[in-house]
Amino acid sequence: MEMQPGQMAYDRASTVFSPDGRLFQVEYALQAIQMGGTAVAVTYEGGIVFVAYRNLPVSSLAEAGSIEKSFPIDTGLGCVTAGLIADSRVLVEFLRLEAQRHRILYGEVAPYSLLGHTLGGHLQQFTQFGGTRPFAVSLLLGGFTGRVPGLIELDPSGATIGWRAYAIGRNRRAVADFLEEKIPEARTEESAFKLAVQAVAEGSPTPFPPEALDVAILEPESELRRIPVSDVAKRVAGMPFIGAPERPKPHK
Repeated sequence: MEMQPGQMAYDRASTVFSPDGRLFQVEYALQAIQMGGTAVAVTYEGGIVFVAYRNLPVSSLAEAGSIEKSFPIDTGLGCVTAGLIADSRVLVEFLRLEAQRHRILYGEVAPYSLLGHTLGGHLQQFTQFGGTRPFAVSLLLGGFTGRVPGLIELDPSGATIGWRAYAIGRNRRAVADFLEEKIPEARTEESAFKLAVQAVAEGSPTPFPPEALDVAILEPESELRRIPVSDVAKRVAGMPFIGAPERPKPHK
């Protein structure tokens, strides 16, 4: 984001509007999210596929699977995030606590739309009070109404929007345009998976290995099911944007 004349007076606090009605700290948070990997969610008849690109550790000693972008919330509830991982975990914990409160009070799984709006209100508070900063996270929360899948997107401003399929993170607009152009009306788990992987590739400037993908599937009355890297590798075999893993060269 290029600094404009006069902007410095309004960009130091999340609670001060600029003369043209902008909150620069929220926009900076969105810029931070753009520096992360792309994450995509696609609904299909009976479920939701979450696919996220994760930056692989440079060291060959690191476990790629320890970098998580998809998270279970409760039975039939899950999400995928883009942005600062530490911020993501705070919001995921918030969602889990709210889901458990609802379950204890009402004896049922919390509706994903209700959880989304509750989290949206929580995010908005960090744009309204001094001494805080917005969360540098966008999130796609998935759940079911009956057995019909649905998604809610949340960004640092606290805005909530429902989608059939959407993208967050790097090159979000281009990836969302790709989804809008390519998504079929009738979708199976396999077609939704392929579309989500292709969409993530659309947001990546270079080919990537299978272990760079965090893939999870959410179905009604089930916990979020994360797909092992070995199974992901089999399912994406032959796709042109899947490259060989790059490993650091050993020192001589």
